[in-house]
Amino acid sequence: MRDVQNSSLQYFMIITEQKKKNKFLSLLDDHGAKGIETVYGHGSMSPRAIASAFGFEAEQSKVLISCLVKSEEAKKLIEILYRDYHFDKPNTGIAFGISVEGLVF
Repeated sequence: MRDVQNSSLQYFMIITEQKKKNKFLSLLDDHGAKGIETVYGHGSMSPRAIASAFGFEAEQSKVLISCLVKSEEAKKLIEILYRDYHFDKPNTGIAFGISVEGLVF
């Protein structure tokens, strides 16, 4: 087996409304994301008392966008998503990265 250096990669995921898909695909491309995958989903949130108590809206058409991105770019993406797309507010989206050590592509 060859000796492989740590790649300092993140498995990065954005979950948001389907209508925002192209905007976020472009953003990921601008930050050098590789292996971008898009999956459409249907949320299970219903407009019942519990949902409204926590401030959730019943927007059910979601898109899950995953990719591999360098760790330093993942940090920049999180900052952009919070600052420009208000991911710190309810019903805007969820984004996270998971460190991937020793992956080669």
